[in-house]
Amino acid sequence: MKLILNTAHSNLTLCLIGFFAMALTACSMPKDIEENKEIAQQVMNTPNTIQNHILYMKGPKGEFKLHYVNSDPTNTPRDTVVFVHGTPGDWSSFARYFQNDAFKGNFRIIAIDRPGWGKSIHSGNFPAALQTQSDMIGPMLKNIWQHNGNQKIILVGHSLGGSLVPILAADYPEFVRGVVILAGDLEPSLAQARWYNTLLDWTPSLVIPDLWNNSNIEVLGLTNSLELAQPKFVKLTTPISLLQGTQDTLVDPKNAEYATHLFENSELHIEMIEGAGHIINLQHPDKVIKAIRGMNTRSSK
Repeated sequence: MKLILNTAHSNLTLCLIGFFAMALTACSMPKDIEENKEIAQQVMNTPNTIQNHILYMKGPKGEFKLHYVNSDPTNTPRDTVVFVHGTPGDWSSFARYFQNDAFKGNFRIIAIDRPGWGKSIHSGNFPAALQTQSDMIGPMLKNIWQHNGNQKIILVGHSLGGSLVPILAADYPEFVRGVVILAGDLEPSLAQARWYNTLLDWTPSLVIPDLWNNSNIEVLGLTNSLELAQPKFVKLTTPISLLQGTQDTLVDPKNAEYATHLFENSELHIEMIEGAGHIINLQHPDKVIKAIRGMNTRSSK
C-alpha cells in the first residue's frame, strides 16, 4: 500500500510540476503572440482575405488531411511565398502578412498547417519527424505549384518550420526556388531538448493538452531529425536566406555561424537581428518581407 501511495504521490508531483511549467510559460507569453491571435481573427473575418484549401491524401500509414490558406486562389502564375510555422502553431503564425496590401500586391501568400496541426489532420501516431513531415507535405507543394502555373515557390519557415524548409527544398527541388529560414535549428547538438521538455515527457500524457504533448514530441525528436538531414543540407543548391535574433533563447544564434559551413553549395545570405528574440516572424515582419523580396530577386523562377 505504501508503494502504491508513493507512486501516486510521485505522479501527482510530476503533474503539478508539469502544469506549473506550462502556466509559467503562458504567463510570460509575449504580447505579440496575443496580438497575433486578434490579427488572425481579423483576417479570418474579413471577406476575400484568405481562401481555405483542403487536400485529402492517402499514405502508407493511412489517410490524412492537409490544409492551407491562400491570398489569391486564381491559377495565374505569380511570385508565390509559402509560410511554414513552428511548434506549436498553425498557419495563423503569419496572419499579419495577409494584411499587408503592398506585400499581397507583389506575391501570392500561402500559409500551411503542418501535418498534425491546425486543420491538417493525421492518422496514427503523431508525425513528429521532420522527414515524415516532408513526405506528407510534398503533395501539398505539388498542388500549390500546379495552381501557380508550374512556377516554383519560395519557402519561408519559422523555428521548427525553419528547420523543415531546407529539407522540403532538398526533397522537392522541382517546386522550390528559394528558402528563407527564420530562427531555425540546424546544428543537431544545439537543438538538444531542455529540462522542461524532459519533465513534460515524464508527465502522464492524459493530463497534458495535445497541443503541449505534440509540440514536446517534436522538440524531443528534433536533434535526431537534424542529424538525419545533414547530408541533404550539405548537397542543397537552392538559394537560402537566414534571419536570426542575437537574443534568441530558444534557438541558439550559433546556428547562423554553423549554416555558413553547412550550406556550402548554396548561395547563403545571413542577417543577424541585433537584440531580437525568437519570434521574429511577429516582431520583425519588415525584415522578413525584405528578405523575401531579396530572395525573389536572387532565385530563378
